[in-house]
Amino acid sequence: MSTAGAGTVRPRGSDPTGTPVPCPDAQPPNTFTIKGFKITTQKLPILKAGPIEEMTEKLGIAPPEMIFGDNFVAIDHEPSGWGINFNAFDALDRVDKTGQKMLKVAYSHEWQKSRETTHEGIKEVVKPFDWSYSTDYQGTLRPSAPRFEKSEDPIPIELLKRPDPILFFDDVVLYEDELADNGIAMFSCKIRVMPARLLLLARFFMRLDNVIVRIRDTRVYVDFDAKTVTREHQFRECEYEKIRKSLDAQTPHAVSRAPYSSQSGLLTGRSAGGSDTRFSTLPFIRNPSRDQNKFQHSHLPRRSFHQSSQQHGIAKSLLPRPGTTVETYVAYGLTQKLFEVCSAQADYKIPQISQKGAEVPKTAQGEDLGVGEGWWYTDLGLLPTFSSWSQVTFLHMYLLTVRLRALPSPESLNTYSRHLIDHFSHNAEQRMDVLHGIYSRGIRNKYLKDLFIQWRGILAAYDEGLAKGDAVLGAAVWRNLWKASHTDANGQDIDWAKVARVVAYMRRVLADLAQVDEADLVLVLGRGSAGKPPIFGYSELDKILVEGKRSPAATKAN
Repeated sequence: MSTAGAGTVRPRGSDPTGTPVPCPDAQPPNTFTIKGFKITTQKLPILKAGPIEEMTEKLGIAPPEMIFGDNFVAIDHEPSGWGINFNAFDALDRVDKTGQKMLKVAYSHEWQKSRETTHEGIKEVVKPFDWSYSTDYQGTLRPSAPRFEKSEDPIPIELLKRPDPILFFDDVVLYEDELADNGIAMFSCKIRVMPARLLLLARFFMRLDNVIVRIRDTRVYVDFDAKTVTREHQFRECEYEKIRKSLDAQTPHAVSRAPYSSQSGLLTGRSAGGSDTRFSTLPFIRNPSRDQNKFQHSHLPRRSFHQSSQQHGIAKSLLPRPGTTVETYVAYGLTQKLFEVCSAQADYKIPQISQKGAEVPKTAQGEDLGVGEGWWYTDLGLLPTFSSWSQVTFLHMYLLTVRLRALPSPESLNTYSRHLIDHFSHNAEQRMDVLHGIYSRGIRNKYLKDLFIQWRGILAAYDEGLAKGDAVLGAAVWRNLWKASHTDANGQDIDWAKVARVVAYMRRVLADLAQVDEADLVLVLGRGSAGKPPIFGYSELDKILVEGKRSPAATKAN
């Protein structure tokens, strides 16, 4: 067991007792106190270069791709002086540094054989260590805390199954690595606190594709009334092929499933049960009622985006029957064009990338600040950053998704939705690499996972807004585009008329999309028709609605 006593190297951000403390510039950690026990958790971003170099020197091994050195979970009982914490440094300090337990990837034998004749004189110069970062870490006890004693009393699972209210919960990742694209290794801690007890699960999970799957669990159970603490360890591992065959045997009409690859696309994997990922959304809303939609467009002249019969006939003939194999390929090409239009609405550049030695300016929140055009930046005052681009792109993807819900079959909707979000994933990763210098695939995948979670939240939030009215929709827009801030980029109070303009824009675009056949979307979405502006883009109608005025054309019509 790793402790922080005399003669040992304490983890970054810890006091002399070994208990982690927050960094001076960091936001305060989460704390919860109950019946004399204090629970503390902290979640901060990935370590920067300086702290990583310091940790590498102290550990004696290269750290994982994603190391959250300031994160920790701690349980303390001040009256007795007992305490235990879980942190990244001590977890990595338990990794084998001799190389005796080092695993080999599935193709290592062939790789070595191909180099036996051409690299005979080359010797290993890198210090060997267990590069899977497998650790038997079971927590760091306070130096003055009583030691654990062996016991035959297990953790009372039946008590944990009770539907007791959860007073506090957190999920903290300590480190993660994709094992050079050969799998994944992750150490994380989850803790939940109930009125009479708490349970902490510290799990190391490792999957080395085509070789082995390994799980090492440490559970800490605290009974508040009895003042007892139980710690349980479980080490399990199995050959990769045995698990694959077992899963195939349990799946009807089993097929050979390749291991998940982050390179093939973040959003195309399968869940544990093998079922495709589905989006839970509301039905397509073609014509919101007046009570639900404060910004009605019924009094404004509607634009017609219908193509000529010849154009429409050609486009319609290109669409295959729903559910066929051909539809997948057609949907891929169509959604790529649709995504390009969505992405172009708030596109940005970073000129300093092509200037040697130039420093990229930053926002107050530390984001790379680029240069962008269009009304999202000039009129609404959004900053040309990656986050602004992603949120505006998500908004337009959502508007398209609402229209695509009117496709002939659920299978068609799933196909188009999946390809649309895949195009976003690939484009976002390219921007991280080219524009923002995030060269680590593991870090990029971490951000992509966060973006996918945001996308699922956006679907639910905007759906709720369409159903419940403009106030709810405006709140969702404010949370996503303005990051729920009450001030703009210049430190001034938010101009809520700008939020209302986005709501009016969304309502207008949905009304226009409802008039367009899905076969014509690519033809009219980005370039308009018959001299009219495109559906996506700035329109004076939105501003007129917010200001309570009516267009001259509408006045003349009445």
